[in-house]
Amino acid sequence: MNAGDNAAHSSFPPERPSIGLFRVARHLLSLHAQMKQQEKYCNQEIPRILATIVPPEEFSFSSKEIQRLVKYYQLAVNLVSHNLYQLTGHKTNDREERSMLLLSIFLPLFDDLFDNNILEYHRIESLVSDPENYNPINKVDLVVKQLYLQLLALTPHKQYFIDNLQQGLYWEQQSLKQFDKTTGEEELMQITYNKSYFSILLFCSILEHYPDDAIQRVLYPISGLMQLINDLFDVWKDNQNGLYTIPNLYPDYSKIEKLFLNEVASINEQVSAMPYPVQNRSNYLIRIHALNAMGWMSLQQLKTVTRHKSLSELGRKELVCDLDSLGQQVKWIRHVRMLSNYAAIPQPA
Repeated sequence: MNAGDNAAHSSFPPERPSIGLFRVARHLLSLHAQMKQQEKYCNQEIPRILATIVPPEEFSFSSKEIQRLVKYYQLAVNLVSHNLYQLTGHKTNDREERSMLLLSIFLPLFDDLFDNNILEYHRIESLVSDPENYNPINKVDLVVKQLYLQLLALTPHKQYFIDNLQQGLYWEQQSLKQFDKTTGEEELMQITYNKSYFSILLFCSILEHYPDDAIQRVLYPISGLMQLINDLFDVWKDNQNGLYTIPNLYPDYSKIEKLFLNEVASINEQVSAMPYPVQNRSNYLIRIHALNAMGWMSLQQLKTVTRHKSLSELGRKELVCDLDSLGQQVKWIRHVRMLSNYAAIPQPA
């Protein structure tokens, strides 16, 4: 173990051992196998779905674009939809499974309408509020419209779906402030959390069993960390593109580390208080913290490499956390276990 390992481990207070390392490794191995099957399923079904809307010779995705949608699907399914049902003990039906795939195509394309300036904001608002009467002006918004109508026909919570999509659109608009270097830290944090939160609630809207208040509360820190981790992964890319996020505009990594662990403690405490079997709660936390552990490792790397250099002086190799080596993967599994068992140290009265 090197000095970087010791620094990372020392940041954790004594844990409450309840989820063992073997159990974590076994669950993550099972998750890996599921993701391989999901990738195969998406690669087959995504082109078929698109072909029912627009002829392939007129509109199709490249292999790179399909992989983007596959990863989006895997993230949404394994950390939100399936994981939520794993916690509550429900099973997805065919309608829900179909909706998950449709939404995993719809939402990235919907974001592209905004992010890539494909449509003006007022047209996107019109599409959201009145899709039946919306007249597409290009192939992208045509596909988005048709997917949206299919999702509305399938969802058992149509109004929740529309409300969450409208909230997501609002926070996408607010995220334009990430191109402004004067945006305050508190406002930037609010954008970070809410942009992700309403995307997660959108996926919940297609499920038969919409989450209760307790689950909605825990989804807020989960979604905040999810977006923060994405920003940690993308520090180098965002720096190149002039996009300002918490990790590159306010790079106080000790402060981010404290926030990170406080949110982990909050997630663990809230889940432990839920009235579900211990095994359900443990498996839920393992999956949530599978991503958080990757973010934690990326945060530790950024903290280390910026001790003597600024972000602008560092290259991609130094800023991007590589998780492909066996050593890194073993470290990742250990961190998943530590985060899954993490509890904040009680403060003296």
